Amino acid sequence: MLTNKRRGEFWQPVTGTVEDGESFEQAALREATEETGFLFRDSPVDLNFEFRFRSSRGAAVEQCYAFLVDGEPTPKLDPVEHQDAQWTEPTEAFTRIKYPSNAEGLRRALRIMFGSPTNSKAK
Repeated sequence: MLTNKRRGEFWQPVTGTVEDGESFEQAALREATEETGFLFRDSPVDLNFEFRFRSSRGAAVEQCYAFLVDGEPTPKLDPVEHQDAQWTEPTEAFTRIKYPSNAEGLRRALRIMFGSPTNSKAK
């Protein structure tokens, strides 16, 4: 989970914007790499969850993806994007997530990746 001081210091998973010519999957991989510094060995897993919301830029659509990483590597954060990152157990992550859509994305990731909504670390 990551936090951003400029946007209200709330915890959230990696999020981002699709750039011109990118698919949602390509954007998910690029944003996850940019925001954590991790090099992922596998493609993102589509969680089949899409939601719409209104941002400061207007109407937006997000699609949710998940990645597996080995262990608990230390993210290399861009200080413009985020000020802190923590590995947490899912039960703790759910108490920190601000938006219901982000919580639903996490529930789906845990179910699809691990077969359980709370028994595996959110990595």
